[in-house]
Amino acid sequence: MNSSPQATVVLLHGAGADFAGLSWKHVVPRLSRGYRVLTPNLPGHGGTPELPDPTTEAYLDWLCRWMDGAGVERATLAGLSLGGALALGYALRSPERVDRLVLAASYGLSRQVPYHALVWFLLRSPLRRLLRAPVLRQGPGLRLGVRFVVGDPRAVDAELLEDVRTALRGTSPGLFWRWLETEVKGSRVRTYYGDRLRDLRCPVLLIHGDRDRLVPLAHAEQAARRIPQARLVVLRGCGHWPPRERPEEFCSALEAFLG
Repeated sequence: MNSSPQATVVLLHGAGADFAGLSWKHVVPRLSRGYRVLTPNLPGHGGTPELPDPTTEAYLDWLCRWMDGAGVERATLAGLSLGGALALGYALRSPERVDRLVLAASYGLSRQVPYHALVWFLLRSPLRRLLRAPVLRQGPGLRLGVRFVVGDPRAVDAELLEDVRTALRGTSPGLFWRWLETEVKGSRVRTYYGDRLRDLRCPVLLIHGDRDRLVPLAHAEQAARRIPQARLVVLRGCGHWPPRERPEEFCSALEAFLG
């Protein structure tokens, strides 16, 4: 007797020092028990060649080509941060190919980034060179950067720091800042899907930490009210990295949603 084919889940990681093996390290083994799980590395991450123009729209075009090349006709898309914006953009562009949508600490839900005016100034001033200083990619600078992303300082252990170092070695230097320069405009960000959320026709799960410093919880709450078939799961004490900070809770919420 032939078993029925497994449903496909595509996991999309975030920007910066990230790749599939970092953010989804603890999710893939558990999710693979019941689903066909695909984890592409975005351009410039994990050894995938960088795009000439690292914009969110260019990443989305790349994702469309990747889905075709991987033979994925229909799937659940789960994205973290930038990956969430890509999953969201894909669902709006090709709704017939998306079963369900999972947005984890998703980018694309707010018109501005935190400290928007300051970020815009730094990206366009001579001080922008400080943002790419090697000291920020090692030692105390690396620990401080990771600590800013997570909500619970206890999550910043030796394993996580070593995994981030591995991700850094496979990420094109300065890529995150080049992408951010394309995104941050004077009064807004380039990628904002808030006005189109009501167009989503598939079930949507939002997973968000209440200590997220990069995408405040209020934006996910507002998005959940706009999306027709939305469920919001709030992880208390969690920051911007739910699948890595709280993998058990993340997977439980994801499996319940998929089931």
